Amino acid sequence: MYTIYRLVALFAFVASMLGCDHPHRSFTQRTTANGVDVLDSHVEVLVGRTHFDCRAAQGGHCHYTVFAEACNGQEACRQPPLKQLTVDAGAEQDVTGLPATAQVCVRTDTTAVDARCQPLSPAS
Repeated sequence: MYTIYRLVALFAFVASMLGCDHPHRSFTQRTTANGVDVLDSHVEVLVGRTHFDCRAAQGGHCHYTVFAEACNGQEACRQPPLKQLTVDAGAEQDVTGLPATAQVCVRTDTTAVDARCQPLSPAS
């Protein structure tokens, strides 16, 4: 049994050396005004789980919109969001099943955004 664990560990090590490691991305957004946090959010995108940490938010909530992927500067960015959620300031929430390529946008208000995290015009 010990040999199996050693082989699994060796395989994981070789895979990570070849660039086959699990995707992991993190985003931190912090905005201050006059020395006071308006928004402080940290999001970790892991394989199978995304962790949302709303550290501080003016108005008491971080409003997250999650898209399958970023639009990369495209003018017309019309993909629908995969998920929208609100996390109270000082709270954390995990969501499963989001893709590792997810684009995460966070705001302190409920304004609708596109996958570039730009506010949608009222006609959209």
